[in-house]
Amino acid sequence: MLSKEQLYAIIDTVVAAAKGYNAQVLVMNQAEGLTRFANSEIHQNVHEDKTEVTIIITTANKRSEIKTSLFSETGLQEATAEAIANLKFLPEGDEQPPLVDSPAEITADSFNPQLEAACGIEERAQKVKECLDTLDSDYLAYGALTYAEHQIAVGNSLGIRRFARGNNANFSVIVAGPKGSGYGETMANTPEDFEYQRAFATACEKARLNQNPEELTPGAYTVILEPVAVGDLMTFISYLGFSGKSVLNQFSFLTGKLGEQVFDPRVTIVDDCENPNTLQLPFDFEGAPRQQVKLIEQGVAKALTYDMASARLAGTETTGHSVNMPDMGGLPLNLVMDGGDESLEEIIANTEEGLLITRFHYMNPVNPRNAQLTALTRDGVFKIKHGKIVGSVKTMRFTESMLQAFNNIEAISRERQRTSFFFGNYYVPALKIKDFHFTGNAD
Repeated sequence: MLSKEQLYAIIDTVVAAAKGYNAQVLVMNQAEGLTRFANSEIHQNVHEDKTEVTIIITTANKRSEIKTSLFSETGLQEATAEAIANLKFLPEGDEQPPLVDSPAEITADSFNPQLEAACGIEERAQKVKECLDTLDSDYLAYGALTYAEHQIAVGNSLGIRRFARGNNANFSVIVAGPKGSGYGETMANTPEDFEYQRAFATACEKARLNQNPEELTPGAYTVILEPVAVGDLMTFISYLGFSGKSVLNQFSFLTGKLGEQVFDPRVTIVDDCENPNTLQLPFDFEGAPRQQVKLIEQGVAKALTYDMASARLAGTETTGHSVNMPDMGGLPLNLVMDGGDESLEEIIANTEEGLLITRFHYMNPVNPRNAQLTALTRDGVFKIKHGKIVGSVKTMRFTESMLQAFNNIEAISRERQRTSFFFGNYYVPALKIKDFHFTGNAD
């Protein structure tokens, strides 16, 4: 891994080569160790260390972007020169937003050396072996244990500098039997919170319960969505609803609804990079300080997230949520949803009849304006009767409006789980929802 000084030197080299142009530089340095297993055997043990430099040169109405993994002085100078040369081929576009100019520096260090020591090559293999040794002979396990370190630096020609580093471990596993499978996952920043054995045991138990799945008639059912399934929904709810750019484009289901009750009053969702169960990156990819944004408060749509460009179009200030994708605007990466007052076990016990959903697969939007999504269930749908799990059902497809679903919440679990997606992660509870619509079956 590169040092903060080395990352800042990369930024300095690009800014010097920009020769008076507005220059913005994003440097992402990541090292990842991966132990992958299939058919209950470790078959890959790899390490990757990569650095990518994104160089953005802007004029009043043009934006040129170059990415390079060559970070020698010559390589950076050539990439910057190419970005500048490309400007003459670009058409005039929207007025470019100004560069971030304050504060001068933001640094953050959440790196945990104990986690690093617990997730070396031998340690990862031993953890996987511990899990595989508990597996019954009728089942096979597939998955990966990943340890990652990341460093991010941002700077520009106005002199701001940003640096953050951290690390995390992720374990995900599918346990498959003759007729069905189960899933478990865990993600943590500390060895104490890295519950890989619990995740493996969860996958095993789900697989055991999922060996004689029945076909269920499509229709409206009461469902209990486990946190991983809720995280799947939140990815699309965030993309379709919480970006200021999506509201400006009238693409969002929150268009015209700020200040209105859109979800059940028990639903509060905050983008909070200071929560220890999130990414903890205090600035965005433009270098703007990342603000805590209360998106939904007691069911009321309160605010949106912005990058510099979408904030300018909306006549407001950036909230520090650039993901360096101007067409998408600012996106929240650290969603935290309030928990409720029941455990997941109590919610199941208090359900007369329903379905327990592990997670979803192949999710896509159907109608963005009412947040209608569709997806398949995956790795276990379990029938609940009289407060007990009594069997499982085959893979089903749901098609449902999240505006409807999040107004049909009957219970929210007290415990929450960290789930990952792309570059960020969420901290969410389980949800019990009535009248959740399944529109088909799939094997």
